[in-house]
Amino acid sequence: MARFSDDFLLELHSRTDIEQLISSYVVLKRRGKNLVGLCPFHNEKTPSFTVYPESESFYCFGCGAGGEAISFIRRAENLDYTEAVKFLCDRAGMSMPTEGYDNSLAEKRRRIYEINKEAARFFNSVLFSEEGKEALHYLKQRGYLKKTLIRFGLGYAPNDWRRLLNHLREKGYSYEELYEANLANKSEKNGKVNFYDSFRNRVMVPIIDPRGNVVAFGGRVLDDSKPKYLNTSDTPAFKKSRNLLALNYAKNNAEEHIILCEGYMDVIAMHQAGFDSAVASCG
Repeated sequence: MARFSDDFLLELHSRTDIEQLISSYVVLKRRGKNLVGLCPFHNEKTPSFTVYPESESFYCFGCGAGGEAISFIRRAENLDYTEAVKFLCDRAGMSMPTEGYDNSLAEKRRRIYEINKEAARFFNSVLFSEEGKEALHYLKQRGYLKKTLIRFGLGYAPNDWRRLLNHLREKGYSYEELYEANLANKSEKNGKVNFYDSFRNRVMVPIIDPRGNVVAFGGRVLDDSKPKYLNTSDTPAFKKSRNLLALNYAKNNAEEHIILCEGYMDVIAMHQAGFDSAVASCG
């Protein structure tokens, strides 16, 4: 974790109005000097989440979450400490200090986001090609409209061991980067390492976080073979337990509740039917 000077952090907090910051995530109501609302970090019906403007802090009496602006953004945006500081700096129009700032993890995440975005484009182009006609037929048979497929960026991973790998290598990404993004697996034989595509012959569903980054993929088979779903393993840019499919849409449409579905295809069908607050866990 990067170390920042006290003066820098003091200025960052002085430029961050915690009431304004949290109000963009939580509906707050004033109660005396403080503000209360439903906690964004756990399910509750009675408001126990309190914001204290005088001390620029928050605390939830239900789940115990608390702290200041950096702590809130870390939880709300699923960021590490340094990324949360940068998020608030960008918001306040401040520059990150050049000393003590190690951005290696942030840079690694950025590269994985780039790789995933390019992979999503590749899968989508294959779906709407001659090679993807079986997968496209499968999706249409399930009742999905073309506009739905486009909205969710669905694609198809061809039944080939190296098609995506070769495509991404041509874009300048290394084998190790593709392995770290979990888009490639590797095997070793006679001292030689071989890399190959993680996803093959599957309908591909990109997992997009609330900030619009493609963080992972879920791949579904076209028949009844097992495993039905194959999901991206945890990477520096993705943690299964902290992401939901379609949260990027649901967070802007959910009024009082989220609809939790069993699988990815159920979520997509629910959105097509007009239920934009539907989400699913990522494995």
